[in-house]
Amino acid sequence: MILSLFTINTAIAQSAYEKGMGKAFELWGSQKNDEAANLFERIGQAEKDNWLPFYYAAQIHIVKTFGTKNAEEVESRLTKAQNYLNEAKTHSKNNAEILIMEAMLNTAYVVYDGAKYGMTHSAKVEELYQIAKSIEPENPRAVLYHAEWQMGAAKFWGKDPKAFCPEIEKAILYFEKASSTIPFYPDWGKDQIERIQQNCK
Repeated sequence: MILSLFTINTAIAQSAYEKGMGKAFELWGSQKNDEAANLFERIGQAEKDNWLPFYYAAQIHIVKTFGTKNAEEVESRLTKAQNYLNEAKTHSKNNAEILIMEAMLNTAYVVYDGAKYGMTHSAKVEELYQIAKSIEPENPRAVLYHAEWQMGAAKFWGKDPKAFCPEIEKAILYFEKASSTIPFYPDWGKDQIERIQQNCK
């Protein structure tokens, strides 16, 4: 009887989590970004040892800064994102996906103001991708976005970005192989391959 009650309670908890995550993704898809981030945060606070809600809350804020010119908004969103990633890291150590997202956060600083943040954040981006790839050598997001970062750096220094095109081919293969049984596990990035491959033409 005790086992049955435990099983029922677990099923209810899982369905509530899945329902909440589904709603958060729905809000995000409807461009209700802050509502989605806030819901992911609430789910994260309710869940024990689950890094995914905080991860997605961080991603929303990071993505929103690209193309934003308002300094106050950029600083606010990236500070929130870092706090969410710090929280995610308390629930999952040596997690390549969290490190990739943190690399994107640091990239967002550089993209926003290279003169101000380039020196301090560029090395951090490179370090985070290297660590992520050492943990998961075949993580498609780590390989793809590290290649994009390296291509941007090559252009900046007047070098040929095509040197990193083979890495994109690797990422394509890794996307095809990637699979996870964990609900809501990150699977984004494949739709950006064509855009990044423009550097190879």
